[in-house]
Amino acid sequence: MRLKKFTLIFLVSVLLILQCSVITSARSSDYLDAYGVYLTPQSGGKIVFTADVNALRDMTKVGVTRLYLYESKDGENFYLKKSYFYEDYPLMMSSGLYYYKDIITYNGTPGYKYYAKAYCYASDSTGYDEKPYTTAIKTAIR
Repeated sequence: MRLKKFTLIFLVSVLLILQCSVITSARSSDYLDAYGVYLTPQSGGKIVFTADVNALRDMTKVGVTRLYLYESKDGENFYLKKSYFYEDYPLMMSSGLYYYKDIITYNGTPGYKYYAKAYCYASDSTGYDEKPYTTAIKTAIR
């Protein structure tokens, strides 16, 4: 009985510690609430990049500052294929509380694998924050 009680107390303690660390890391910014960039393969080898950036309050700028696209023929050796910057692609940045847009459509090669590293951004008169986000690997389709 004593061992069961000790084990239960230990498990509850570990769960509480883990829960506290998850809560702390989930809100590590004064500007960004949640963010991500997602790749969606479409017919003809097209890859659509969708950005989803949520700020904690209305921002003067919210979106993606830069996006790096990587390509691989074999799925193991990736190389930088293309870079996008919001100064050249104004659709990558907006203002407000939320930013959700299909920002880029890339004409890829069917059968090749792609992933991207994007930098999600939010700023207002008090400052800014920028966080990196790496997408899952996706295969372009015919």
